Amino acid sequence: MHELPFVMKLLGETDAVASQQGFQRIGRIRIEVGALSGIEPECVRLYFETAGEGHAAEGAELEFVVDPAMLICETCGNEFAHEPERARAEGEDPFICPRCGRDGRLKKGTGSGARLLSVEGQ
Repeated sequence: MHELPFVMKLLGETDAVASQQGFQRIGRIRIEVGALSGIEPECVRLYFETAGEGHAAEGAELEFVVDPAMLICETCGNEFAHEPERARAEGEDPFICPRCGRDGRLKKGTGSGARLLSVEGQ
């Protein structure tokens, strides 16, 4: 349910951009969503369709870019993306360093946010 407050914040930001740039209509919005943020792009789309009515961004195309959670190897210091689906599909542990095979730990602040990246309009 935290997608609705995010959508409302997003609409406020896109309205501000439209006003600053003199856009009558926003056609495309790029959004970064962290892999660990808990924000589901499909839920954002559904809320956006309803909440966006009457805004400059009404009917805009939403493009989502995933910000991966990053891990740091405790042994060699290698930074690598946490990709649990890929790792499990290949029979690997998603927390193991691909360089040295030792344990990795989550790098604080990675993959946890969601933010507006860019707006295209006319």
